[in-house]
Amino acid sequence: MQLIPVKDNTTAKQFILVAVEIYKADPKWIRPLDKDINEVFDAKKNKAFRFGEVERWILKDSDGKLIGRIAAFVNKKYKNKGDDVATGGIGFFECIDNQAA
Repeated sequence: MQLIPVKDNTTAKQFILVAVEIYKADPKWIRPLDKDINEVFDAKKNKAFRFGEVERWILKDSDGKLIGRIAAFVNKKYKNKGDDVATGGIGFFECIDNQAA
């Protein structure tokens, strides 16, 4: 398996296509608009980027097939009461049913 950071237009498109690949056979899955997903990661469209950062990764198997994705967010300005620890989280987690992935 290969964990690849999203750093260009090609990997950004692959980030979107991971969910398509994983859920394409699920009749209950409704694909979100690519535009909506892209805007989450666009500093000009998402106000959270004023004080935050995001990193994204895609996961490929040994044959180069897309098998997973995840995004990690941190907001250095927002802190919980009582501490100075930056707040963050993860999202866009999609993965094949495989513990190693």
